[in-house]
Amino acid sequence: MIKLSKSGWNNVIIFAVMGFILLINVVNKKVYSPEGENLEESANQALAIIGQNQVILALTVQNVVLVERIGRTWRARPASISGQALEQMMMSWQQSSGELMAQAPEIDRQFSLDVQLDIAGVTEPLQLNVYATEQQLLVFNQSSQQWLALPIEIYGQLFPQEIFAN
Repeated sequence: MIKLSKSGWNNVIIFAVMGFILLINVVNKKVYSPEGENLEESANQALAIIGQNQVILALTVQNVVLVERIGRTWRARPASISGQALEQMMMSWQQSSGELMAQAPEIDRQFSLDVQLDIAGVTEPLQLNVYATEQQLLVFNQSSQQWLALPIEIYGQLFPQEIFAN
């Protein structure tokens, strides 16, 4: 047996525990990593409009409607929507997700709604083009050049009638 002092054995135990933790992390990443999935499965994976941990500071629709965060609440200009309806709209933007499309759809690009999202901690605003078809809502992210397909029912939650009242 190796003769070590009390502090020497403490160091051996500490390094053994750290090594065991690193081993568990490596095994866990190999088991649960998305690298094992094939491309077809990842193409049909649900992807959020904005990241789960990102916070929206402001939303601009067609350079006409501006919604901005004021503390924990929201303010719209022009003030055609407020209160619970505005809170619900912004929660829908934060939580909506759709399927990543493998190729660009054939649509008329002049019928898009241009949306700009200012995200906390991001210098450039997120530029989105939103297209409503009969079957689905299509969102084109200009920075990542990706298309998302969402259910058409979400259109009313993202763009309530009140915001276009004026």
